[in-house]
Amino acid sequence: KKRRNRLAAADKAVCYLTRGTFKEDSNDAGFIDTRWVELEELYENCGKTPLKNALKKYRKAEEEDVDAAIADLEEGVEHEG
Repeated sequence: KKRRNRLAAADKAVCYLTRGTFKEDSNDAGFIDTRWVELEELYENCGKTPLKNALKKYRKAEEEDVDAAIADLEEGVEHEG
C-alpha cells in the first residue's frame, strides 16, 4: 500500500528535545523551557565546535543511562526467575 501522507523534506529535520533558556528577542531575559529544536537552529546558535562537544557529552550520558537501565531490567528478570 502507498503511504497516504508522505513526509516533505522539511519534515525530516533532525531535532533534539532541548532544555534551556529561550528568548523571543535580544532584549528578552528568557525563560526556562523544554522544546524540540532543529539541529540547524542549534548550529546557528551554538556554532560547530560547542555543538559537537555538547552532542558528544549527551550521547555518552545517554549510553550510560541506557546501560544502567538495561542492567536494572536484567537484574529484575534474574530475581523473578
